[in-house]
Amino acid sequence: MLAPPADDPRGRPRCVWLAPGPGGGTVGASALGAVEADDLLTEAIEALAELDPRVRKCVPAGPVVSGPLSCGFSPGSAAGPGGLRAGNAAGLVNPFTGEGLSGAVQSGRLAARAILSAPDDPAAARRAYERLLASAFVGYFETARHAARRYHLAWRVLAAGAGSEHPFHAKGRRAVVLPEGASALAGAEPLDLPPATRVRLLPFLAACDEVCLSLVRGDWPFLARMFTADREEKLLLRPAIGFFAALVAGGAPPARGDASVAAAIELATLGALAFLGPAVTPREVRGVDWESAATVLAGDYLLGQASRLIAEAAPELAWSFSDWLGELAALRATVVATGVGAEAVFASLFEFPLRIGAALGGADAGPFRVYGAVLGRAFLRTEDVLALRGERTRLDVTLADLFDGRISALPETLPGLSAGSVSPETVRVAMAAGRRVRAELESACSAVVHPLASQVLRAVSEFVTGPLAERAAGPAVPD
Repeated sequence: MLAPPADDPRGRPRCVWLAPGPGGGTVGASALGAVEADDLLTEAIEALAELDPRVRKCVPAGPVVSGPLSCGFSPGSAAGPGGLRAGNAAGLVNPFTGEGLSGAVQSGRLAARAILSAPDDPAAARRAYERLLASAFVGYFETARHAARRYHLAWRVLAAGAGSEHPFHAKGRRAVVLPEGASALAGAEPLDLPPATRVRLLPFLAACDEVCLSLVRGDWPFLARMFTADREEKLLLRPAIGFFAALVAGGAPPARGDASVAAAIELATLGALAFLGPAVTPREVRGVDWESAATVLAGDYLLGQASRLIAEAAPELAWSFSDWLGELAALRATVVATGVGAEAVFASLFEFPLRIGAALGGADAGPFRVYGAVLGRAFLRTEDVLALRGERTRLDVTLADLFDGRISALPETLPGLSAGSVSPETVRVAMAAGRRVRAELESACSAVVHPLASQVLRAVSEFVTGPLAERAAGPAVPD
């Protein structure tokens, strides 16, 4: 991703790539707006050669092939009387990268699903296809329709964070740029819940998504991808699930406005993720330091929208909500200043949704508050173990990133430990600490007596701590 100079407001961003193949490879590039193909290819080769000088020695294997890419996706224009349009024909091209194969495959699957749902009713199939497309691609391509006002800001944010392993930037890249999008934000495997429980939970989560989307899609449409997923195929870990479990423990179904409260907590959690760990080191550049600016802009925007939503949907909770944000800020400041205390930050992040859900539903908040705090600690301990094994973490960061960001519990367990001093013994100590917290979590879950709430929370516990039970130790870690 090649961002234009920070002090050039008219500069056009580029995306270039190299796809190796037998006996050679393909160099590609995409750009916003009209540009000469030969000039774009020359720029792409120079950019790639900075990473690998061998690119300059390559010789063309054929003529340059180029053409316009349509990013003007709209669900309403993808289905017409003559059939269903998929892929590039429907404008399903990523406006940031020019990538369109994944959109073609996904839209083809959705078209097939729509046709099979109404094989003898073309009009019904068209309506079903439009609904499926709107759900799958909302926010992802909406940015293209805001290109004049929003595209450059979105690109600056993505390009500035392209080399950052901060959790917020890592999640943003995965949601916006990668073909898998939001479907893998919380890990590869979804939560495992019985069908009857999913039927009760999914509508509530869908309502939360709609609230979040309505707030962010106008100003920051590329963030909207963070709140979309194929809900029929994957149930991802998120604050609204714990909120729902505590809410229904009071004995009544969710009331009007409860989804808005859960949505506010999810927005605030994502905003808080932007501020985990120390601030980004400012870079001396002409114009705007976009990596620092993007973190502040996105984080403050999400926290501001969350606070406004709480004030509108549940003003009686505004004080508790404000108190929680203040607590998170104080806990984070302690971690940044001392290097320890990350467990307390995650305990607060995970505890608040359950406490507020129980309060709104009329349930005893005590067991849920305890469970949420232990869940946050268990989440962090599991992250440490996954990072030590070299596996993908739920925050999408490496062990070095956990240490640099001060979002690891290992410094409290093993004072003086660094990413460069890890040994097999470190893995065993981390596993033992994680399993102790896992046992605490099982005990805390047993204190929740409501059947539906208990069932949901046990699935959450298994999802979070599952890696701790897979094996006694990961692959050998070099000394």
